[in-house]
Amino acid sequence: MKRYLAAAAAFMFTSCTADTLPEITQVSPVPVSISAECSSKGNISAEKPVSARLNYEEQRAVWISYIDMAQLCADTDEEFTENVSKAFDDIAELGLNTVYVHMRAFGDAYYDSELFVPSAVIPKSNDRIAYDPLEKMTELAHEKKISLHAWINPLRCASAENMEKMRGTKLYEWYSDPKAYPEYIPYVGDTGLYWLDPAIPEVRRLVSDGVREICDKYDVDGIHIDDYFYPTTDPSFDKETYADSDTDKSLDEWRLENCSLLVKEIHDTVKESCNDILFGVSPQGNLDNNYTQMYADVKRWCSRDGYIDYIAPQIYFGYDNSVCPFSQTLSQWESICTSQSVDLVCGLGVYKISDDKEFADDTGVIAQQIADCMADDIDGVALYSFDTLFRKEGTRYENERKSVKMQFSSPKIAKK
Repeated sequence: MKRYLAAAAAFMFTSCTADTLPEITQVSPVPVSISAECSSKGNISAEKPVSARLNYEEQRAVWISYIDMAQLCADTDEEFTENVSKAFDDIAELGLNTVYVHMRAFGDAYYDSELFVPSAVIPKSNDRIAYDPLEKMTELAHEKKISLHAWINPLRCASAENMEKMRGTKLYEWYSDPKAYPEYIPYVGDTGLYWLDPAIPEVRRLVSDGVREICDKYDVDGIHIDDYFYPTTDPSFDKETYADSDTDKSLDEWRLENCSLLVKEIHDTVKESCNDILFGVSPQGNLDNNYTQMYADVKRWCSRDGYIDYIAPQIYFGYDNSVCPFSQTLSQWESICTSQSVDLVCGLGVYKISDDKEFADDTGVIAQQIADCMADDIDGVALYSFDTLFRKEGTRYENERKSVKMQFSSPKIAKK
């Protein structure tokens, strides 16, 4: 948040409409030759024309989840292109400029990967995917001046049934031979899924290799991970690995360190591929939960250089929330973002208008929260989710869309 204040105070948080976009950090997304800095790293060919990385001084983002991807994917490339083009038009028309698109949710891939199996929702042709969603979405996003961050869940994998479909991958090798690879990918009964253990260097390396594959092959503007770190507080998840580590740290301290090692490795991998690509993390909005449940050391990541470029905490709370009232929680996150190189993007829970009384009874809560972020010079907002914003029908949803659009089209207003 701090890195742009001195140089960009005059134009930060410019209002955004369908016709007027705020100042961007990079040049036009029209394809140009790759910069010398990026062509000297990774595996991108210097001859390949790529779009300049497109990232805005003020992020106005929306999450497009694997659930949304299942609806966007179609039988043909032409249908998929039509679906995505319409979605991006809606996004831009609302005043948004950034998308976080799920590209790996359960150890699968919504792109042409050599490391992970393709998602089951992508049609196949001769044992290959019929089209590459990430390639097409990045192209369309840049045509419409939308920044695209590839969203991955680095540690969450699949059910036993779906793990059996991953033959030929590292994930399957680890899953199918637990004696040779103890606790590389334990099963967590509460979730019904297998999860990677970030304490193991080979696991962190696979995650980083997957990130490098995306950054090197595609013109993405960012890499984005959310709050799925450790899936349980149960000591049995990594009992052997912890014992073998011979550490003086408590289990909690050790797990915090492992997640920081993972985040640091992803960050460094991104920057080695291309320094212009951003890396962001979206942790839980409840600050304490990151330490007591997920083992995410967000205070470290927000106060030291070299971990993240932006943090997008999921502050999915109303003003009247008894545990984490919005204004107080936002202030907590502002207070820990002390690194000059870390931006604060506030995650807002638009989905709450479906079932949370405060949001459902008072159209405009999300718009007011956007206004509060602008008044506090937060570096942006991110809305969850695409489905609620653009697919839900009814007066309640239409009014919410209008209030959000109006807020993005109006000058900053005083904080509530």
